[in-house]
Amino acid sequence: MSKPVVIVTGGTGGLGMALAKEYIREGYHVIITSRDHMKLKRVQHEWNRPPVLHIYKLDLSDNEAVRAFSAWVKIRFGRCDILINNAGSALFKPFLEHSLEEIHQTIESNLLGTLYMTCAFLPMMLAQSEARIVNIASLAGRVASAKTAVYAATKAAVIRFSESLRHELASTQISVTCALPGPIDTPFLMYADETGSYKQKVSGYLLSPEATAKAIIKATKQKRYEVALPKRLHLLSLIYPLLPEFIMKRVASLLNRK
Repeated sequence: MSKPVVIVTGGTGGLGMALAKEYIREGYHVIITSRDHMKLKRVQHEWNRPPVLHIYKLDLSDNEAVRAFSAWVKIRFGRCDILINNAGSALFKPFLEHSLEEIHQTIESNLLGTLYMTCAFLPMMLAQSEARIVNIASLAGRVASAKTAVYAATKAAVIRFSESLRHELASTQISVTCALPGPIDTPFLMYADETGSYKQKVSGYLLSPEATAKAIIKATKQKRYEVALPKRLHLLSLIYPLLPEFIMKRVASLLNRK
């Protein structure tokens, strides 16, 4: 198969869909996954590009299902040039208001799914001449705020997983890029906070999924370790740990206005 292959988990909306569309424009075979088969079929119908857009119903919390998906990709395409671990979920509310089921779901979606996918596809990718892994984390994994305890913890773990994996694969042909976007203007925000107050508070620096996707793809091509945006929030995330405590408290009070 001449066309390169990219896999985008959580590819039926938001950033995942924007990434998939960009890679289709660049001539890739794009495989998108989701737990919702109806959403997959709708996206496939709307795009009307069956030769290059492929769908696969997948529950990322099921390791056996993930391994079956990897086997399907190997049989069908024989390769995975770019693996984008994008799928995720969030609930922005006080920690004690989370049910155990909600905590488990967030950990499974944001962290375990990334680990399972990477573990399943890495052997195939190591056998290729070149491949790339892209993990979608968040700036919340570097600077947390109130009501994001579970979400921020999982994204911090994704950042550290990406860093460690990058070191392990340094002598191989596989690059690892970790994306740390700030809030993106997608339905994800309303799902995370049904009141809409969070989206209103961050409206001044909301990212578009299209611009975010282009920045991530550019960083992936350049084999950069990280890509973080918007720039002003990225700068804050870098200097925040170095600030005096009284300034950190002031910054935290601004971040906590959800």
